[in-house]
Amino acid sequence: MTTSLKTLFAAAIALSFTACSTDTTKNADGSTTTEVTTPSAEQVGDKVDAKMDAAGDKMEAAGDKMDAKMDAAGDKMDAAADRAKANAQEAGAKMDAKMDAAGNKMDAMGDAAAKSARQTKENMKAAANK
Repeated sequence: MTTSLKTLFAAAIALSFTACSTDTTKNADGSTTTEVTTPSAEQVGDKVDAKMDAAGDKMEAAGDKMDAKMDAAGDKMDAAADRAKANAQEAGAKMDAKMDAAGNKMDAMGDAAAKSARQTKENMKAAANK
């Protein structure tokens, strides 16, 4: 697409530069003289080259701006992913802590139940021996 766009652009510029220029002067006797100047192919080529270079520079600058915007957007996405990962790790750590706390409570309850059972057994033996 850019090649055909450049070609059309160059053709339009070339047509505008190939137009003849005129210079009209008034003579001392009141008559006018018109001088028609046609630019050479080299002059037209130089002008077209200069315009194409300028257009290419503008396109390059626009591409650089677009690259910078895309890089910035990528950086934002990376930062968001890093935050999400950190949040997930924090949530996982909190869940691990809660699970550990629940496990400790269950162990304590099991220990209390075992102690209660031992105590009950001892009480029953003591009552049976009386």
